[in-house]
Amino acid sequence: MNQKELSVSQKIWWALGQSTGRQFITALVSTYVLVFLTDIFGVAAGAAGVIMTCAAIWDAINDPILGSIADRTKSRWGTYRPYLLFVPLPLAIVSVLLFAAPDLTSTGKVVYAAVLYICYGMLVTAIEIPFNAILPAMSKNEMERNDVISMSTFVASIMILIVSSFTPNLVAILGGDNPSKGYMILVGIGAALMCVTSWGAFAKCKEKHTVDNSDHQPVSKSLGALFRVKEVYPMILFWCVGCILFQVIMASSVFYCMYYLMNPALIATYMLVISVSGMIGVIVLMPIILRLVKGSIKKAVTYTQAVCIVCYAILFFTGNQSVTLLYVLTFIASMFSTMTNAFRPMTVVGMTEYVYQKTGNQLNGTISAIGGFAYKCGTAISNAILAGVLAATGYIAGAIGQQPEATMVGINSVRFLVPLAATVLYIIFIQFYPEHKAGQKEN
Repeated sequence: MNQKELSVSQKIWWALGQSTGRQFITALVSTYVLVFLTDIFGVAAGAAGVIMTCAAIWDAINDPILGSIADRTKSRWGTYRPYLLFVPLPLAIVSVLLFAAPDLTSTGKVVYAAVLYICYGMLVTAIEIPFNAILPAMSKNEMERNDVISMSTFVASIMILIVSSFTPNLVAILGGDNPSKGYMILVGIGAALMCVTSWGAFAKCKEKHTVDNSDHQPVSKSLGALFRVKEVYPMILFWCVGCILFQVIMASSVFYCMYYLMNPALIATYMLVISVSGMIGVIVLMPIILRLVKGSIKKAVTYTQAVCIVCYAILFFTGNQSVTLLYVLTFIASMFSTMTNAFRPMTVVGMTEYVYQKTGNQLNGTISAIGGFAYKCGTAISNAILAGVLAATGYIAGAIGQQPEATMVGINSVRFLVPLAATVLYIIFIQFYPEHKAGQKEN
């Protein structure tokens, strides 16, 4: 369908709700929660890795259930809209408490971090599902949806820029000698922004194309039908790997500057390079590339990520030899790697339509939940890889310039070799995306 179905205000509020406050919090947790838990709260690196792995396992069980519940929700506000109203406040509270760092025993700290991190993941799912699921319910115009997603990704890039580049300075300003206080105030600002923009999206975003699933077949049969669509499996891996190759960069870059380059002062500038180049890639290069490949996401992913592979390989060997070369190649790689943040929601929405054509079931929420789970799983795997490498190589928290050689090699490998391997898999998995079928009615 080529008919325009979204008003300007709907596009703006959906993009703001999806990508301002919520993305601010997500970026803060993804990039800094590991270093916060190990260096400030005092949780051992190995324990932090176990927490994130357990959270990912729970998400595997919990996320599809929440997605199925969302698909079967009936209310006077619609199917997905109620979640935009009721979820933001509890998510805001849990996010702030995650950075509270109360004075507890070692075991108490592990339990506290585990409970809050798992609750955080569940609430992120509960807000991410409706935002992803409501978009195909608002418009059937694929190009219109992709434009809104691109706008949302650009806004998200701004949030990532602020969080990744200025968090250390903002924490110092807001918390003084108490970094936990600084983190709590900072995440509180993001939480307030999330509530305002989510409630604005609730007011403006109306559902037009929904099917009443509340009285249809049980959840088990719907999931069974979904997982009989063979393209679902490689796409789950695609979404997960895409998150790994982006999140591992964000999580490891702080450690890379602090301990491998032994210069914490570089963190702000280095993260700024990553964020600014990512914004340029998404808002300038991505539309051009999609136009050149005639909208083929397969080709866009393959060509753009091949550039990243070359940059990662060079930087693994030369990253600590020249700051200028480091910045230039990082700038080039980040222009293309950040596009993964747009490719994921584009393919999630495309799969909702393809699954509907194949099964006759409208499973927007379920597929969005699975996409969200894959994203969170990728985040957890990224942090678990980094935490595992630190624990296995004898990492010493806060010991800049005194890390074992094994730790130095490990940090450099996580920063460049892990994204390189993930990018190769990313290119492989996108080849299974049914882009010529998604959005086209079968005969």
